[in-house]
Amino acid sequence: MKQIKLGKHLVKLYDDISELPIKRFHKYNKLLLVDAGIGSDLADFDAHIERVVRYIQNGNKDAAGQELLNMRQNLYAVQAELSPKHSAFACLVSEVDGVPRNDISDDALRETLGMLSSVSVSELAAQFGAVKKKIEDDLRVYFPNSFDDVSTKEYYDQLKRHTMLVLQDIAEGGNNEQTKQQIEQITNVLITYAKPKSYEGKESVEIKYDKQFENMCLVLSKHLHVNPKEFTVLEFFNSYEYMEDEVKRQSKAAKH
Repeated sequence: MKQIKLGKHLVKLYDDISELPIKRFHKYNKLLLVDAGIGSDLADFDAHIERVVRYIQNGNKDAAGQELLNMRQNLYAVQAELSPKHSAFACLVSEVDGVPRNDISDDALRETLGMLSSVSVSELAAQFGAVKKKIEDDLRVYFPNSFDDVSTKEYYDQLKRHTMLVLQDIAEGGNNEQTKQQIEQITNVLITYAKPKSYEGKESVEIKYDKQFENMCLVLSKHLHVNPKEFTVLEFFNSYEYMEDEVKRQSKAAKH
């Protein structure tokens, strides 16, 4: 647990996977999924437009259509002053000025953010970025098989290539058309890298994510006779890895 000063408030945050409850982590992650696909502000609205243009240029009408639907939801969220990113931060808040924040329902998260309404967006973003990075780093250290994402590595490899080409273009005085074409090709790859997903209806990302979590809990309950929803993040994923290893050992023993 981490105690920080946010504006005039003293805030306790979950920043350790050995303390962070799995139910909070699940809600936190789901909100980050929504933020990644829908967005939280007008900058995300502009990013949607850029992706729509790219998908149309690439002849991918289905992706362009889904991106437009997500852009519409982004606009609704901005108008209603709903930020999935800020709500994800609120999921990690344990206390505000000594007042426990145990409820993580949508209304309760909005209430938590209301208690922090005097805090600047930049300060909130800085603190959230630091806590988010620590949680992600811990997960990669403890559970590299589950959280060391190959696609993320590929994305950053492309980003590195893009940066090097931009620097090369500057060194060449912007006169090399081949370099410019390479920059444009990689820019197109980066902007359209993550394919747009649906956030509406029975096939929405949120519903699939909830069902996946419930299925994982059912499997753990069946094999280990535990209540995984009461676990911390560390306990939950450690149990899941233990169960997978145990199943593999039993399968191997059965063959022999």
